[in-house]
Amino acid sequence: MKTPRSLPSASVVLALALTGAGCGHPVPETRFIGFDPESSSGALASGWSGFEKTPEGDTFVWAQARETVLTISAGGPADRFIRFRAWPFRWAGGPPQTVTIWVNDVRLETVLLGDGPRVYSTTSPGPAWKSGRNVLRLEFAWAEAPKDRLPGGSDARTLAAAFDWIEILPASETLPATAAGPRRP
Repeated sequence: MKTPRSLPSASVVLALALTGAGCGHPVPETRFIGFDPESSSGALASGWSGFEKTPEGDTFVWAQARETVLTISAGGPADRFIRFRAWPFRWAGGPPQTVTIWVNDVRLETVLLGDGPRVYSTTSPGPAWKSGRNVLRLEFAWAEAPKDRLPGGSDARTLAAAFDWIEILPASETLPATAAGPRRP
């Protein structure tokens, strides 16, 4: 005679339900990228140089193409404030550099990059963001090789602008942009 299989106990069913519920935990949001090996892991998707240092020891990367991409994690749609410190590659008589900022397929703003390191900011509307992986795309007016533009230059890379850091904050947490630097977590 066959015996019926026993049903799992209530505690086993509860444990399985709680384990499954834990799989939906919130996505950790990208809030700061210092363009260094520690904070940039996996974020630099395409168009970026290796890490370099200023004479003061600050790390930075060059945007080496007319388009660069960062991968950003977000918890879902929400207005955000994007702030970054950058400076364009410049040469005597060169045209001004602009960068157009996109989140996923939403165009945010075109920013004129002034000479020397400066802090720039823009806001992004909540619907531009989705839960999980997002693409922050930067489109530049031009990218040129120093060897073609600077007397005695030997760097063959095409350079658009250098980036020191970028932060992405919920709009409710924004602070005025200053040259002093980012608001680190």
